[in-house]
Amino acid sequence: MLRRSLLAILAVLTWSAGVAHACSCSFLSNGHGCDKSWTSDGIVFLGTVTSKTLVEEPPDSGGEARVGSRYAIRFSTVEIFHGNPANDGELVVYTGLGGGDCGYPFAVGVRYLVYASIRNGRLGTGICSFTGPEVTASGVIKELRSLRDTGRADDLFGIIGEAPRGVRYEDTPNTRPLAGVSIRLKGSRGEVFSTITDAHGVYSFSTLPLGTYQIEHDLPLGLARNSKEPISVELSDQDGRGAGCRIDVFARPDGVIAGTVVDGSGKPLAGFVALEPVDPDEAKLSSQRGGLPGCDTLDGNFTLPNVPPGRYRLIFHPKGTDFRHAFYWPARNDGAGSDAIEVALGQHVENIRFEVVLPPAKN
Repeated sequence: MLRRSLLAILAVLTWSAGVAHACSCSFLSNGHGCDKSWTSDGIVFLGTVTSKTLVEEPPDSGGEARVGSRYAIRFSTVEIFHGNPANDGELVVYTGLGGGDCGYPFAVGVRYLVYASIRNGRLGTGICSFTGPEVTASGVIKELRSLRDTGRADDLFGIIGEAPRGVRYEDTPNTRPLAGVSIRLKGSRGEVFSTITDAHGVYSFSTLPLGTYQIEHDLPLGLARNSKEPISVELSDQDGRGAGCRIDVFARPDGVIAGTVVDGSGKPLAGFVALEPVDPDEAKLSSQRGGLPGCDTLDGNFTLPNVPPGRYRLIFHPKGTDFRHAFYWPARNDGAGSDAIEVALGQHVENIRFEVVLPPAKN
């Protein structure tokens, strides 16, 4: 049996005006569902980051004595969806530094949909909001315009995209929208509705009979959702302004590398199996993005999913040893680096026999 080891980012602190305090984002929904949380109060706007400045400042009068640090993010605003900021042409929003204070890692030149709250006369935001790059928020932006202009949202909407290779917030602007993807809804009473995504990967169903639906989509060959569980949603338009159910799908390459780790006699070995790009520059980028799939194995069998196209080698760390004891397959090549596992988009490379020659046990 395999226990997959996945890297994830956990937010444990939230934005505050002077100093960081322990917090949790668990009180927020993930933005997917029918609670219309994406219509959150406060200031909601679309804008492009023009500068990012580190500022030092004392906490507010009720805070602690030490000086806090944060970023002042200057935006050139494109649209205001909610609230009435004093200057709707240019806004400054404060956020933490990241790495534990829930600061949002804005990048200069990128356009974001920003959900900001007002505290002490200033705007602030962080990862405990629905702030995100325009490329992942195109579906919400369409609905915010509709609510602003007509007072009604679509019953069901979302975006279909290819997730970036990395798992950090900094990587999300590299999401790729998927146009022309077929979406089908199957109702509990046998109804079937269909549409396709537009150039921004956005789909929507304006008016649907209330009830429960299963959502199906035809992703491009070589891409798949991480979860095999079906997606279902229950529509309930309680206020007459559209159900506003948001379901986004971000797929990843469906490449797989699988096999068995054995010793010289063919006996399966327990340990940890990981993946590394052969190219040193790509390996460095992969590490910065959060790494590639890895898994623990008790019986030598391993399966590494969601492998993007590329050239790789396997790394094995035997159970009971530290991570300095590593074995590679194919063996490292100090020359041209020609020994590699080559994976095309969506390709499954299976039945690999990763033979490890262990050193003799010490008496």
